[in-house]
Amino acid sequence: MISLFAFSQDKLYFHNGKIAEGKVIETSDIFIKFIYKGEDIVNTMSRNALEKVELASGRVMELSQKIIIESPYDYDKVRVVYDKNEVLGLKSLGQIEKHSSGTWSFSITAGHFSEKTLKKIRKEAAKRGGCIVLILSSQSKSGTLFSAGHASMTGEIYTY
Repeated sequence: MISLFAFSQDKLYFHNGKIAEGKVIETSDIFIKFIYKGEDIVNTMSRNALEKVELASGRVMELSQKIIIESPYDYDKVRVVYDKNEVLGLKSLGQIEKHSSGTWSFSITAGHFSEKTLKKIRKEAAKRGGCIVLILSSQSKSGTLFSAGHASMTGEIYTY
């Protein structure tokens, strides 16, 4: 089995331009587990960090589309995730916290404030060159006749 591993290498193509050889041992909808060539340690990487994997058999697994952020106006391309496994292997650009609030009306709900806050987070991520935001915490409350509604979110911005 060791000789089989030595001769059958898979190639991993990262969105940051790096290419690695190793052996893919498990895949899921969120991550991929592999062992780098010449090592014994199992590595777990988010599919979001990888473009594709060329298996030793010749089959190609397309894993994710690269998100290209060229300016702050590309904020609508920023992907929002809630599972830390979706950012494994990506580079952190730091945390961000944003808030939204407003007075009550029949059309403004907690969901409205959450969407407004999420848009602010995505804009800041794009401004910093980030392509994915992991939401770490989120709170929201609908407004009433006597109090304003609000939402707050904390996230971490990632790039390739």
